[in-house]
Amino acid sequence: MIKRILHISGWSLVLFVIYLLILGRSITFDDRFAHVLIADGEIIDAQVSVDEQWRIQCEGDLPEKLATTIQMFEDQYFRYHIGVNPVSILKAVRDNYRAGHTVRGGSTITMQLARILEGNQRRTYQQKIKEVMIALALELRFTKDEILKAYGQYAPFGGNTVGYCAAALRYYDKQPEGLTWTESATLAVLPNAPGKIYPGRSQEILVQKRNFLLMKMLDQGLIDSVTYRLSIIEDLPTQSHLFSALSPHLLQRMKKEDKHRFNHQTTLDASLQEHVVRILQQYQSDYSQSSDIKNIAAVILRSDGSVASYVGNVTCQNDCASDVDILTSRRSPGSTLKPFLYGLAIDRGLITPEALLEDIPVFFNGYSPTNYDKSYRGIIPASEALTTSLNIPAVNLLQQYGTHPFLSDLRQMGFSSMTNGADHYGLTMILGGSEVIPMELATAYANLYRSARQLPSVTAYANGDLINESIQQYPISAGGAYLTLDMLKGVNRPQSEDGWQYLDNQQDIAWKTGTSYGLRDAWSVGCTQAYTVLVWVGNADGEGKSGLTGVDKAAPILFDIFKLLPESGYDLVPHNAMATKTLCTVSGYASTTACVDVTHMLLPKQSRNLARCDYHQSLTLDQSGQYQVYRDCVDKVKTSSVFSLEPIVNNYYRKATGISYATPPYLPDCQSSSESITIISPKPNADIFLPRDIDNQKEMLISRAIVSPEVDSLYWFVDDRLIDVTSERHELALDFSVGPHQLTVVSNEGTELVRMFRIVE
Repeated sequence: MIKRILHISGWSLVLFVIYLLILGRSITFDDRFAHVLIADGEIIDAQVSVDEQWRIQCEGDLPEKLATTIQMFEDQYFRYHIGVNPVSILKAVRDNYRAGHTVRGGSTITMQLARILEGNQRRTYQQKIKEVMIALALELRFTKDEILKAYGQYAPFGGNTVGYCAAALRYYDKQPEGLTWTESATLAVLPNAPGKIYPGRSQEILVQKRNFLLMKMLDQGLIDSVTYRLSIIEDLPTQSHLFSALSPHLLQRMKKEDKHRFNHQTTLDASLQEHVVRILQQYQSDYSQSSDIKNIAAVILRSDGSVASYVGNVTCQNDCASDVDILTSRRSPGSTLKPFLYGLAIDRGLITPEALLEDIPVFFNGYSPTNYDKSYRGIIPASEALTTSLNIPAVNLLQQYGTHPFLSDLRQMGFSSMTNGADHYGLTMILGGSEVIPMELATAYANLYRSARQLPSVTAYANGDLINESIQQYPISAGGAYLTLDMLKGVNRPQSEDGWQYLDNQQDIAWKTGTSYGLRDAWSVGCTQAYTVLVWVGNADGEGKSGLTGVDKAAPILFDIFKLLPESGYDLVPHNAMATKTLCTVSGYASTTACVDVTHMLLPKQSRNLARCDYHQSLTLDQSGQYQVYRDCVDKVKTSSVFSLEPIVNNYYRKATGISYATPPYLPDCQSSSESITIISPKPNADIFLPRDIDNQKEMLISRAIVSPEVDSLYWFVDDRLIDVTSERHELALDFSVGPHQLTVVSNEGTELVRMFRIVE
């Protein structure tokens, strides 16, 4: 009989243990944590959990002081029982019976954790038995340290503060590892009655409980008398600290990217982020009152692509759409894409930084761009055209470079937001007629600087747990990038920065502004060797405002931000990626025999087919040098190199500067009938590069001529072969192979004009 009882008891015990093991495996902990954004070990932004609790996920072990105080107050024999302490239960029953009401609890830390897991159900004998079973199951499944850590993680610490991490941060504004014995003792007593006693409520009772625990620890030899005396006179916190809200948009972004992560480590600089937010808030307050401009965003990238500061939008009052993350929204870039076109054009040999670009009224199939100031300069050096952000030279350059190749290059830089085709954007692409995401734009500028330093391109990243990787080859060479950035360093700074070049601590910043059509977006982007800063100003709903320009609204913010950053090192010329080229000093293009004054410039090695100067001509003049003549027309002539502009270009240049570079007229009664025809394009002895479209088909050369009123028709010959006959509009799209060619134009009167040129690759 005894054997049978023992047998049954043995199997019952086995089944009971199996039940506990199964129960233990079914236990799940609440994963509804608050999302927090961490920079430099500090929480710079936080979002309450879905059940509106500040339940912050604790990482690492429970700090020793907290572990000691919790065990000493809640369960002194925690390390010795199996989840249930019969002695404590019997003592609690005895004391409660004698008092006639509950004066003592017999629950262990493990049983309290079980109660928390059960959702703090109403206390009944049935519920108590269930919690005992769960406590035993917990002890089978987890170690003592894991149980203690879980209790500290999920225990309530007053109000909607759950867990020791949230409690340490909210009550003492410090990480739990930095808590003193007094602070640890204060937190340890809170879960005992979290709804009634916590900092700011029932302070006297809280002090009594804390001091009782400290005395108990003194008696046990856990602290000395000096520590005890100093601890009991410390003041209690009187209220909860609010978490910082320095980058709510980045927190939302990282939350979406990884829904299963709650503590989001970032690359942000906490101190820098705080200062940038303060600067933007000051400007937003000013702009909203004076100009009804409500939104500002800014981002700072380090040279390796890591995000040092991220302000997706400034928090503002009333209905101002401050919840919109501008840095990940599609906006018009204004003129901020121009530097990339200039860099690409330098690489291809279309221009040099000092090359003269035309600035006269132009028409492209009904599209007629204008400069911001509505004026024209005739000709202007490329560097000045870029730094003053003239529209017409940029549009002409894009027409020459090709919209399809340019869009392809932009996508290679990372502008994935441009989802339409080049024909959809057309030439307006260079003036803001497309859409970009600010983070893409900032990254492209950062990579422009990396290219100049001969470093691989990177993607921007803010996740501190990631290691950044290089992206595809940047389409602008080291030489082209260096020359582009060098031009951008000459951009005039806003009035608030007058005299910057005379200061000892000025930053050598390459920067560009942009303003979208309708004054909806104001941009300013600046780069140094160490940082790239982008600032956007406007209204999130796209409402335009008078005075909303990049130079007036965004640039002052940019330079205030740069004052927060350390100075960068000196930029080195990438000599191994560049070669010395001989240029015409006046025009900035490859010199010809007609160029008297030449200079030398370092240009990218790949810019082999550099456009030649067509502004200088060797002309036959009379002795006075005022008139063109033919040798058989007068007795004495001289040949001179003359810098001249086409009549329409010279007209606008003369209006802008008062200087004329018109071609000398022919001496009266000594001119050729060839004057009845003027070939506008191609230029004499020009080297012409024909870009390829998206289908890799070479584009055609547009040839143009103008005639005097007496001419009716023109006969067009290419390499002595008749191609076409034109009347009224003398313009042809001609297909040429690589190499030298001769274009001959003959009028119906028999006047003939020959133009030599060469197609290059």
